[in-house]
Amino acid sequence: MTNHKSIFIDSSSWISYIITTDSNHRRATSLFSSPQLKSDLFISTFIISEIITKIRKILGQKSATRLYKQLLKSEKKKRLTILSTNKDILDEAMLLLEKYPTPNTFSLTDATNIILCQKYKISTLFSFDKDFQKLKIPRLYLLP
Repeated sequence: MTNHKSIFIDSSSWISYIITTDSNHRRATSLFSSPQLKSDLFISTFIISEIITKIRKILGQKSATRLYKQLLKSEKKKRLTILSTNKDILDEAMLLLEKYPTPNTFSLTDATNIILCQKYKISTLFSFDKDFQKLKIPRLYLLP
């Protein structure tokens, strides 16, 4: 396995890891426990919004609150960095969406992930979202 210095974790990876019935749960569990994810880990406020919304819908409010507290605790312990998504990031993400009109399932959150990876020089994106593979973004390694 390749060792990566920094990894941005997309919502699809978190959701697959947490939801035991998800089709990628076993792969996500394996990757989350691998030495590969002992790197500098990053997520964004948009990713938190997506995973909390999904977990709340599937597992309920208590699970969503517990997850949110765990993410904040991980950040406090320096195991995870939560990046803010501001207007400048959104503007750049909109330009990226315009550059890649297809696939139309490529979302604004997906675009902010790429912009944040570029801005903070994050070398790897951990996602089960196939849209990222279709885009072939230079200098961005995709897991799995």
